[in-house]
Amino acid sequence: MSDKAPPLAHSVCVVIPMYNGADSIEQTLASLVGQTRLPDHVIVVDDGSTDDGPQRVKDFAAPFRLTLLQQANEGQASARNHGLRHSEETFVALLDADDQWRPQKLEKQLALYDELSRQGRPVGLIDCYTQVNYSDGRQQVDDRCKNGRHFYDFIHANVVNGVSTALVKRDVIMHFGGFDASLRYSEDRFMWTRIAEYWEIHTVPQVLLDRTVNSGNMTAQPQKYYLNKIRFIEVYLARYGAQLSKQQRIDFVLGNHTDFLNAFSRRGEHAQVIGVYRQMLEYSWQTLIFANGKPTLRYLYARVRSLRKATASTTAT
Repeated sequence: MSDKAPPLAHSVCVVIPMYNGADSIEQTLASLVGQTRLPDHVIVVDDGSTDDGPQRVKDFAAPFRLTLLQQANEGQASARNHGLRHSEETFVALLDADDQWRPQKLEKQLALYDELSRQGRPVGLIDCYTQVNYSDGRQQVDDRCKNGRHFYDFIHANVVNGVSTALVKRDVIMHFGGFDASLRYSEDRFMWTRIAEYWEIHTVPQVLLDRTVNSGNMTAQPQKYYLNKIRFIEVYLARYGAQLSKQQRIDFVLGNHTDFLNAFSRRGEHAQVIGVYRQMLEYSWQTLIFANGKPTLRYLYARVRSLRKATASTTAT
């Protein structure tokens, strides 16, 4: 007779926000059908789509309970909250409409949760490694491994390997009322930070998600998202600024601006690089030496290119 404890009884609801996801939603749902441990309930929240994605969900033959909810376009945070409110399961697993899980994703995460729970660990979230597939053919693996308390790590970066990796206790995420729907960018990082303040975060050290990054993401359209990032900085500091040291606040603000300064620089948008850098410098002189001086070098390069362009324009006239 085995002395290994039987697996704990769990139920899992997968929440998928979808906006014009007709090209990918069937592959995403098929990745759930292929799970070695099927989800108990899948909720797709149509966030005001104008394509036939909702009909494709209705027509999909699923071996699990599949619910389609619809709302006006209000953003991913609002769509996820809509799905969360209609879930009743023990766990919520988040999945974007253009990502796919590998077959053992749920099985491995639930097994890790059971193991940690038997040890008495206060687990709030479990993620996994991610294979990131860019639309231009590039690939990378996001493999940040967590194994406990990680609140202060979120000052420097979103250390969860993509929102579609997250398996969360429903009562944990609902403790905060769901995602902050006022945020249109980094709403997941804010939620993970709030969870990490009270609970542990752990990782299955295996690639169990294929994530698609296309032309609509921040790297391709930084101007579209930059103001939303500034809003995230404001919300984060309003909630946590008082409990961070001055240096931690500086690192947080400069790090978040640097993400976009780098994106603008890669696209050759020199005026935007200069604008972001000036905002950073207004916040702290440490901008000059932040990240080994790389933002300063990008700023100087942008200044030189802008001056050359202005000189060439003057000469031409």
